[in-house]
Amino acid sequence: MRRDGLRKGRSPTRRRSERRLALRAFAGGVRGARGVSVVEVLISVVVLGIIVVPVFNSLVAGRVLTAHRGEKRMALRLMERKVEQLMQPGYASGGSDDDISSVNLDPGVHPIDPSIVVSTRSFVDISDDLVGELTWTVTSVAWSSPGDSVRAKMTEVKLRWPSDSPRDSLTLTTLIGS
Repeated sequence: MRRDGLRKGRSPTRRRSERRLALRAFAGGVRGARGVSVVEVLISVVVLGIIVVPVFNSLVAGRVLTAHRGEKRMALRLMERKVEQLMQPGYASGGSDDDISSVNLDPGVHPIDPSIVVSTRSFVDISDDLVGELTWTVTSVAWSSPGDSVRAKMTEVKLRWPSDSPRDSLTLTTLIGS
């Protein structure tokens, strides 16, 4: 290098022209220079949107479906427990009809307060719990065959949830004989 800062064989005008070419290349004006144009950015955003939106939608739908199936599974367990609870004391059971812990098998719709927690969503705030309505309807039925008569109570257990605007329900029917 020389004292004036120029390399050997380079004139000041050549340096200026090299700087101009570098600036044009940076601004995207020189052929062969690589840069990103607005059209390329828009195309990549559209392609990304076409790919990402359905994938994200399927992830959300899968999560909702999993939660819904969990609710249904819990509701079915609650109903099975209630049927077993009603069958245990037998045909002539009766008694208090205040809430879902009742085992009243008198004809009619039971209980007075059908509220039940279907799913506990939060252990901190009970207002987040999924609450439903569990009822059972008892109807006396009788039939006979030659030399035998049968008396039974047809019990239809129904669970609907959520209680404020039901979107799902399950029904389980069983006969409890004398």
